[in-house]
Amino acid sequence: IYRCKPEEHVRTGNKYKVYPTYDFACPIVDCIEGVTHALRTTEYHDRDEQYYWILDALGLRKPFIYEYARLNMQYTVLSKRKLTWFVNEKIVDGWNDPRLPTVRGILRRGMTVDGLRQFIIAQGSSRSVVLMDWDKIWAFNKKYIDPVAPRFSALLKNQLVKLHLKNVTKEECQQHQKHPKDASIGMKNVYYGSTVFIEKDDAVLINDGQIITLMNWGNVKINRVQKKDSGEIELIEGETQLDNKDFKNTLKITWLAETSQAPLTPVNCIHFDNIMTKAKLDEGDTFENFVNYASKTQYDIVGEPDMAHLKKGDTIQILRKGYYICDSPYDAATKQPCCLFNIPDGGTKEKPTSLKSTDTAATAAAANASNDKSKSAAVVSSPEADKLVEQITLQGDKVRDLKANKSTPKDDVTAAVQELLSLKNRYKTLTGSEYKPSNASAQKENKKPADAAAATTTSSTTVTSAEADKLLEKITQQGDKVRELKTNKSAPKVSSKLIRIISEE
Repeated sequence: IYRCKPEEHVRTGNKYKVYPTYDFACPIVDCIEGVTHALRTTEYHDRDEQYYWILDALGLRKPFIYEYARLNMQYTVLSKRKLTWFVNEKIVDGWNDPRLPTVRGILRRGMTVDGLRQFIIAQGSSRSVVLMDWDKIWAFNKKYIDPVAPRFSALLKNQLVKLHLKNVTKEECQQHQKHPKDASIGMKNVYYGSTVFIEKDDAVLINDGQIITLMNWGNVKINRVQKKDSGEIELIEGETQLDNKDFKNTLKITWLAETSQAPLTPVNCIHFDNIMTKAKLDEGDTFENFVNYASKTQYDIVGEPDMAHLKKGDTIQILRKGYYICDSPYDAATKQPCCLFNIPDGGTKEKPTSLKSTDTAATAAAANASNDKSKSAAVVSSPEADKLVEQITLQGDKVRDLKANKSTPKDDVTAAVQELLSLKNRYKTLTGSEYKPSNASAQKENKKPADAAAATTTSSTTVTSAEADKLLEKITQQGDKVRELKTNKSAPKVSSKLIRIISEE
């Protein structure tokens, strides 16, 4: 309950030589500081008796211990040791990286204090360990940012298509509310002109003679869609019909005017994904094997001129794209683009107009980068390793056959298991990783030519681990016990609890 350390302390010098441990200090501090209810996670349950013993031995008041289970999140790691690995390996940019489940990280990504507080209150205190999806916490956050987030329009820089409006003869600027439902949030400048930009994904949906709606402007009749020889749209011509107020069945499009009065704002939009590719790591999993190296994607866009005035920490909504928080503002002197971080809204499906859905080039580039990085972590395939995999598979089958045969001597089973473990140790020495069925599958895929893999279908062999074999043996023994009890007429009625044990196993 305490440790001796005869070294100089950075704050108290050589005044003390004995320092209390957490278990010794907590009950004393809780009592002295007037704590009435000690809130502790269930992982400390086995230490509760020691907590009260120390207080009884010292004759101190005993606070009431209230237990609750820890909250786990999917597709991430909460261990400080594992998070440190991500930081040290430069997979993330630091402890405040928006991909990390740290308080600084999620606040930088756009989480509000009110949203986080309401999420925790909604969970309540439970003794059951919960594995929570990130979508739920971000859905709470959306309720707080949506009513106050100013609205702006922005388009992908590599998807700009010009729409020429022949009946618009001059450029003008009008004042509009930043938020359609709350004038107190402020006003912004909206520029109009004879040439506007729209996105290519919207342009391909437009046909000659069609009526479309430019959001927050009005209806436009399309006169001509001009295409290149390759079929790519080069220019669209049309004319405004602002008196036409029928917006029910029209295609709604975001746009930006090409104007000499104010330049468009260059913006880098950063979208983040989960740092892990598996929702929950199982016992025995090596977390490094499930790292998502494509968890960060950048999209280059152009936004309204007034987006140049955004400040660090400002939360906005880009129409039809999503919510964003400003991580670094636009620098007019150096022309450094504004940097926005995407804020998840709790939706389970990607919007068809989101940047991730429309800019396939950037998404593909991120995926390629992930493949390049993951190749270094892939299982090394060699003829010797492939031969070991086959031997392990055959030996595993042999062990299962021996265990299934009740007449097999126990010494034979033990010898076969030892041989299997020896093969697995040789595999680890050769490849540097534990043998797993997934590793074996990866080696077979690496060894097989692409054409042959596409033409041939192989049957999968189920390779059970030592733990699974032990569990199977336990289930078999328990089943035999139940059957014996049922056949014995003099035995008491088989309890439902015993049957339930088998089903749970």
